[in-house]
Amino acid sequence: MKNKYLLLYFCLIALTSKAQQNCSIYTDSICNLACRLSNLAGTFPQGSRSCQEYLDSAIRLCPDMVDAWREISVPYLKRGDFATWRKYIDKAVALQPGRVLDIRGWCRFKFLRDYEGALEDLRRFDSLSHFSSKHTGDGTYSLNVVMALCERELGNYSNASLYFSKGIDSIFYTKGKDFIGLFDFLHRAVLKLRQQDYTGALSDLDQQEKLCRNYVETSYYKGIAYRSLGKHKLAKQQFKNAARLYKEGFHLSDVYCEMLDAVYPSDVDEALLR
Repeated sequence: MKNKYLLLYFCLIALTSKAQQNCSIYTDSICNLACRLSNLAGTFPQGSRSCQEYLDSAIRLCPDMVDAWREISVPYLKRGDFATWRKYIDKAVALQPGRVLDIRGWCRFKFLRDYEGALEDLRRFDSLSHFSSKHTGDGTYSLNVVMALCERELGNYSNASLYFSKGIDSIFYTKGKDFIGLFDFLHRAVLKLRQQDYTGALSDLDQQEKLCRNYVETSYYKGIAYRSLGKHKLAKQQFKNAARLYKEGFHLSDVYCEMLDAVYPSDVDEALLR
């Protein structure tokens, strides 16, 4: 077995890898080799047999290598094998919760719609790292907005409002509008619609248009707000605009999951019939 790893080590010398870790921090020769194997995995397509085998070898050599546990879990998540993903990501969390809890919490929210579990992870992560400006792995949301969405979907609207305030208003006043998430105002507008704060929802949707114009969802939810206020002509205009934008391809979408608050042609068609 040792000869096998020595052979892999010499292969490393001959190949250029995209270093994700600084392997010099590992003074133990075995873990140093494991680190190099983990880095070499990144030269292969994610989830490929070669990539997974190198990560598995790194873990076998150095079982405390958090990055390898985290990386080996990702393909299972993307392929829908959530049980295997949890086996690997839970090991990473157990080793270094302050580095991985935010990732697990975000994935529980996005892929599993496990709002309670996501909140548990993110609250614990917050207590460890104070993530005032931390964002999700794909950069879409601040973690405060993720927590707001979890609370909203659980029906805890007051808590959701507080987290939205942290993720939107506090950021706006301390860092400026350029640091607001692309769809943050839209998601908060949906919360306000559920709270029957239609004027507040329209205000957020106006802000949403300034950040990201020409989206089906913005026009659709504006139509809902106007209709709820009895302004049926304005509502009809917004629904017609939403129908046009959908044909042009401007709508919320994600390659892996259905996005919260996404609107579909059937939603628009139904609104136009009312």
